[in-house]
Amino acid sequence: MNNLIILIIVAIIMGSALVGTLFVTKERDAVYSSKKSMNNLGLIYIALIPVLVIVGLFFWL
Repeated sequence: MNNLIILIIVAIIMGSALVGTLFVTKERDAVYSSKKSMNNLGLIYIALIPVLVIVGLFFWL
């Protein structure tokens, strides 16, 4: 049963990362900047770290 919970958590994390990536890349920009895109993706993944810690602690305890 624990493996099922872990798989569900991983699926949620992967789904949210996919949605975030698609959200960042959906806009077309006349002046495309790969640095800007990398900054946006970096912010999304950095924002997910506290969420992962909270979810991990919730299921740990």
